[in-house]
Amino acid sequence: MPNYLHRTTKQYQTSVSTITLPEPVGNYIQDPDLSAVAEEPIRYWTITGDVVSLKNQSEQDAVDAAILSAQRDDLANEIDSLETFMKGFAEVMLDQLNTLRDLHGLPAGSIAQLKTAVRNKLDN
Repeated sequence: MPNYLHRTTKQYQTSVSTITLPEPVGNYIQDPDLSAVAEEPIRYWTITGDVVSLKNQSEQDAVDAAILSAQRDDLANEIDSLETFMKGFAEVMLDQLNTLRDLHGLPAGSIAQLKTAVRNKLDN
């Protein structure tokens, strides 16, 4: 029986009958040649027609940058989560900063401003 690679998810299935595939056979590459991507992370694979190739270095860098940006967003968004240490710590620090800002006649900062400032620091 042939092996199949899903065109979108890149899930590889070995020795599978076409009738047991969960999606139409057109969504798969039958017996794909994976020699060009052997031992490379799936996130760097590109599928064009029935050819599986490796993204070039700038494309790999773009993939990595997108993943890093999403991870940074997740960290910054943790401030919005319920009952996390990060949220409690951020609110305590914001209260302290706002006390100091008030002593100097400055407007209070908000959680949204703090979240933006944290997210911007993660980019450096």
